[in-house]
Amino acid sequence: MRLQVLGCAGGIGGQQRLTTCLRLDRDILLDAGTGVSSLDVDQLVGIDHVFLTHSHLDHVAGLAFLVDTVVGKRAGPVTVHGTREVIDALKTHLFNWVLWPDFATIPDAVNPVLRWVPFVPGETIDIGGRMITAHPVDHMSGSVAYWVHDGDAGFLFSGDMSSTPSLWAAFAHEEKLRKVIVDCSFTNSEAGLAARSRHFCPQSLLADIEAMPRSIEFLIYHLKPGQERQIMEELAAAAGGRALTALQCGDMFDF
Repeated sequence: MRLQVLGCAGGIGGQQRLTTCLRLDRDILLDAGTGVSSLDVDQLVGIDHVFLTHSHLDHVAGLAFLVDTVVGKRAGPVTVHGTREVIDALKTHLFNWVLWPDFATIPDAVNPVLRWVPFVPGETIDIGGRMITAHPVDHMSGSVAYWVHDGDAGFLFSGDMSSTPSLWAAFAHEEKLRKVIVDCSFTNSEAGLAARSRHFCPQSLLADIEAMPRSIEFLIYHLKPGQERQIMEELAAAAGGRALTALQCGDMFDF
């Protein structure tokens, strides 16, 4: 499996600050923020599946333009996977003919360019040997993290989250786990804001992952614009030797 980071920032501001979108091989997206714009038209047409962690705009804005771009260029629909809460939010508030057309009925309801497929957390979806399992996390209603592996190795993508001990308990002894992509949005001075918005700051993240093996690399994403250096410095100062790396737009990983 090849994972390409199209967007991983906690906001916008230049080409290195595109919001959350990860491309798995050539046909799967994990979230669809403004990082979708990194793909050319042919690459967009090649996206068959989109897995959403939650419905906040920085994780779904690119989906609206993706399906608009590929109308009439694909043999079948783009399948969008998410919890029922996430899909209902997007159908009600975005793809509603007010903010954006309902692409689940375009060009018609029989052969749409967009197909919604809700799942239940814990369910594993097999797409060509790539196993994708959603696990609930504490952020907004219906939010999930994704465990992605091919039977040999894999990674965990937290999406946006705050303290979720059950997630780390489920993966503390997972032998196939190589990397964890995890949210750390705010500095320690903004711990109150992080808690209210259900994100991590360095002290809350490190406390939450204390039981995770030191052999696993944590890739830090969703850092707020202009605060990236301070967040990473605060993490490094308290990490106790744990491997923590700031994720960058354009990063590529093979599993």
